[in-house]
Amino acid sequence: MSQLGELARTLPELQRYAEVYVINPDTPENSRNVRAQSGITVPILLDPDYSGAKHYDLAGGGRPMGGLVGYAVIDAAGIIRVQRVDIDFGAHSAQILDAVRTLR
Repeated sequence: MSQLGELARTLPELQRYAEVYVINPDTPENSRNVRAQSGITVPILLDPDYSGAKHYDLAGGGRPMGGLVGYAVIDAAGIIRVQRVDIDFGAHSAQILDAVRTLR
């Protein structure tokens, strides 16, 4: 949850360059709790059957990124340009921003 809070601090600049979403396999109620606890304001996409993750080949072991957390930068053509499985993804928000800027 704290990683989303870290990411929330860079959201205004990140949103200048990209659309940002959180993908969550949990229930709508849990997703509301994620939003409330993290302060994140971007849309949370529910993916309980991992169909979205599977579409982008992010599902490992039947779960997105093997059941771990991380991030992916997907370009306008739907191609994954950066993918990183990392519990501390919020600490890498500057790298995410750099990747998005490079694609512009």
